[in-house]
Amino acid sequence: MKEALLKYDFTDGGLNIGDYVQSLAAKQFLNDEKPVLISRESLNIYDNEQVKLIMNGWFLLKGENFPPSEKIMPLLVSHHINKSVHEYFKKDAVINFYKKNEPVGCRDYFTLDFLKSHNVDCYYTGCLTLTLSEKYSSEEKNDKIYFVDPRYKKLRGISGKLKMAYLFVTKFNTISKIRDRYLRTNKTKSWKKTISFYSAFSQIFEDEVLTNAIYIKHYLPAKNFKDDNEIFAYTEELLKQYASAQYVVSSRIHCALPSLSLETPILYIDIPNDHDISICRLNGIKELFHIIYTNGTKLSCDLLKPGEKFNLKSTFKNKEDFKIIRNNLKETVTNFMRN
Repeated sequence: MKEALLKYDFTDGGLNIGDYVQSLAAKQFLNDEKPVLISRESLNIYDNEQVKLIMNGWFLLKGENFPPSEKIMPLLVSHHINKSVHEYFKKDAVINFYKKNEPVGCRDYFTLDFLKSHNVDCYYTGCLTLTLSEKYSSEEKNDKIYFVDPRYKKLRGISGKLKMAYLFVTKFNTISKIRDRYLRTNKTKSWKKTISFYSAFSQIFEDEVLTNAIYIKHYLPAKNFKDDNEIFAYTEELLKQYASAQYVVSSRIHCALPSLSLETPILYIDIPNDHDISICRLNGIKELFHIIYTNGTKLSCDLLKPGEKFNLKSTFKNKEDFKIIRNNLKETVTNFMRN
């Protein structure tokens, strides 16, 4: 039987590199060098030859596009059902699809609880990106530090404006250097964003880190890429960079999870009281990381003693809980592709 791989439709002209990271995790286990590419949002209308498909990741942007075609033989593993599509996924056709293909491997406990409430046999698997070390690991580490979509609370109100003015005057050279690397734009708003960023992260990082870090975005304009092959190539290059980094700081789980797998020290930025669509993904995932906690505009980290900050020479080790999850995932997916 031929093998397939998920690709993705773009919304509002943008694409999420994290989706392609998840597809690359699945691709490691395929035998076909050129699998059939099927859009996640078009699984229900696929009508070519029968294919095997690892269905890991977020399901779905549009609930009405589910369940998949009968021409698809799925492995439901590292599977996330988002709260945004629950009303669609409660329908008999969808629940029957899951029961037909159970047990369902759930990426998070939110998905597990949803399926259990509908009497679907399911279990927790974690995320398939924890296996990316199969192809992308690097024994050599350099001195580069990456900040990947670092989220923070903006300075607001009168006190925020006063602090912005103070930092602009007293830390102008530092903030200017960060802005050139972080936002790479001369727009007026970029100063405000950079000052808010600096106000947050200078609490736990030395200035030398923030002025020398490499800043990466995972949400990019689709027009930057000619086709899916270019997106996959770009994503692979990012994984290679993360694999050799000194450490990575990110609020993106599909930067943080691969970094765990690649044995690159990772600090995950947790944003409390975030939107439900985001929070529902995290139970069973963020416990694997060392956390940067945000409390309003205050930041702290479980690795730092009071008064300490990360610097250019900082070293730390990741938690190792993920390794059992990774090994179980490898066995599950390998067995599926063999049969």
